[in-house]
Amino acid sequence: MQEMILDTDFLARIAPYIEPLTDEERSIYIAEGEESVKIRAEEGMPPGDYLQLVENIGLYLGKTTGEGFESHYQKISLPGSKTLLVIQLPGGGNLNVFLTPVGKMILDTGYGCYYKDCERMLKTIGAGDFSDVGFVVCTHGDADHCGASGYFPVAPVMHPVTRALLDSGTRGYASPNGREILEKFYTTTINTYSRMYVPDEVRLCKTEPIRKHGLFSIIDEFTFADMRFEVWASLGGHIAGQIFLYEPDEGLLFTSDALLNFATLTKERANYSSIADSMIGSVNVNSETARIERRELMRIAKEMDDDLKKSGRRLLICCGHGAVSILDEKGMLSPYSEPWYYSAKSC
Repeated sequence: MQEMILDTDFLARIAPYIEPLTDEERSIYIAEGEESVKIRAEEGMPPGDYLQLVENIGLYLGKTTGEGFESHYQKISLPGSKTLLVIQLPGGGNLNVFLTPVGKMILDTGYGCYYKDCERMLKTIGAGDFSDVGFVVCTHGDADHCGASGYFPVAPVMHPVTRALLDSGTRGYASPNGREILEKFYTTTINTYSRMYVPDEVRLCKTEPIRKHGLFSIIDEFTFADMRFEVWASLGGHIAGQIFLYEPDEGLLFTSDALLNFATLTKERANYSSIADSMIGSVNVNSETARIERRELMRIAKEMDDDLKKSGRRLLICCGHGAVSILDEKGMLSPYSEPWYYSAKSC
């Protein structure tokens, strides 16, 4: 009988993290884990190192929830008594919260395991709670961008492909790249460990192109609190179904994970963010397409920024991870403002 790589000791250590899985799901997860270890071993990663990455996800999320929760956030004033809070969570992507006279809008939700911590944070900094959320948008199907969407009082808006991707159980959905087992095992790991909760009922955005902005099709538009957002379809480099959002009146461009300001992440957050790359080989399902998207977004951003400068304004680039940024003299991402620090321990 072949010796199991995911041995009894390892399975005992990760048991609390995979507790939500049924017996059948757990068996599938272990089998896919065995195969993933072998694939990465053939590519030069020792099995012990791979398994440590898997365990590190649970350890990190565990120590950064509750009293261990901390974040950096930027508070950006907008016209009409509106405020945008961009919160860099301990792990994963940013939580964007619009505070408006008619309630809150959420753009990307963070992990499910951080929902209560985020609400506690809002209360502490004087921003209320999530009871008045009137609009939620999820830019794509990774757990750090939609994993808490089921906790909010309204159905989240997402691309139809994102809904199908979530139903499929793998971030590799619709993106065959030869790494399907790795994508599936990582997806189950992060969705389960981070306690993803996506509601059965969602709102699907439109998909027919209205017009183009560079390489990107504008496929939908919506309004909230006197803000009007264009929905741009990505090219699918990071993940199928990803969308970007642009608010022309406020000069806000939300790039999701196509653009990151990695340099503004703390060392701990940067190390955690590298786990997905190490487990899968690349966090982008199509790396070449992702590079094309980045170049095009930066080109468009410079074009928009140059136009806004004529009226004394700047384009604010709200990345999927890292600080809200502007373009510096060299055309590189530079933090728009110094983030504030929040720690649950100091509350």
